[in-house]
Amino acid sequence: MKREEIRFSARILRKQQDLPRYIVVKSEYVNGRSGAFAADVMLNKAGPFARNIRPWGKGSDVFFFNLTAPQCAKAGLDTNDDCVVTIIPKD
Repeated sequence: MKREEIRFSARILRKQQDLPRYIVVKSEYVNGRSGAFAADVMLNKAGPFARNIRPWGKGSDVFFFNLTAPQCAKAGLDTNDDCVVTIIPKD
C-alpha cells in the first residue's frame, strides 16, 4: 500500500561529534506504524535520500533516521540547522 508523503519541520541533531546526525520523527507523522520502514527523504528541496525510519525504542513512541555527512552537505545543512523534511514511504 502506497502512503502519502509526510512533511514537517525538524532540527538536525547529533549526540556527539563522532556519531551520525539524525532527525526525530514524532509518532503522529508515522500514524499507525510500529516498526521500521524504508522511505525516500527530502531535506528542504535536496534529495531524495534513501533512509530507514526506525522506532526510537526504550519506551519512546518517536521514530528517527540517521543522516550521512554527504547528505547534509548536499542539502547545505549542519547540526542544529532547521529544515523541512519530506518522507515518502516506499511501502
